[in-house]
Amino acid sequence: MVTSKRRLFDYPAGRAGWLGRIDGLIAAVAPVSLAQLALRFGLAVPFWRSGMSKWDGFLHLNDVAILLFTSELKLHLPGGPYDFPAPAVMAFAVACAEILLPILLVLGLATRLAALGLLAMTIVIQFTVPDGWPIHLTWAAMGLAVVTWGAGRLSLDWWLVSGSGKG
Repeated sequence: MVTSKRRLFDYPAGRAGWLGRIDGLIAAVAPVSLAQLALRFGLAVPFWRSGMSKWDGFLHLNDVAILLFTSELKLHLPGGPYDFPAPAVMAFAVACAEILLPILLVLGLATRLAALGLLAMTIVIQFTVPDGWPIHLTWAAMGLAVVTWGAGRLSLDWWLVSGSGKG
């Protein structure tokens, strides 16, 4: 029987054959859906941890979170640094987003929107802490990857779109 699909070890002989086999083995061990899941978790964890540190109770920010936005954090824009507008409101909005968006990201629900929100937050964080660019670049890369390629098969988005996981 003739098929159009290549089997794992059905590559031409020689150097290209060995590279093809290695490539096939790596692809079998690291499926795209697993990489997408890892990206979602990798991006969610630092924001979740930051969000959890801002709360004293349900919808009750701690004093440190408000103090940070009132006096410590500044936007480093040309001509600045500038204070955050409405610091108490900003602290509350950021703390809420740092809890809600990582939950959505881990579940894979409204994944691209959640990743876009965290990407936007990363950009603002970069303007707030300019020396943190190496880690911010990592967050931005993860956020862009999730926005570009979506949540993958291991997500509620996939399950909902494909009709209860079938498809």
